[in-house]
Amino acid sequence: MAKTSIPKWILQCLDQYGNCACGRDITVKMGKDNLLKALAELGYPCDMEIVNNIDNEEYPKEGTYILISKNRQILLDSDE
Repeated sequence: MAKTSIPKWILQCLDQYGNCACGRDITVKMGKDNLLKALAELGYPCDMEIVNNIDNEEYPKEGTYILISKNRQILLDSDE
């Protein structure tokens, strides 16, 4: 795997659960679009949902940052 600034625990969470509460720090550090692009390049295409974004800020301090794997349906189908 290529060296990345994405922590290994995020990739493990996506592998195991198909989603990950990644936090604000890495999202602000990398930028939402760059984070999603880097994940896609590593084979983890994702969408990001920011929960509790009351003021519709780009990076709310009180928000919950959740990565949702676009491969999640594949994971769910394999459980059957």
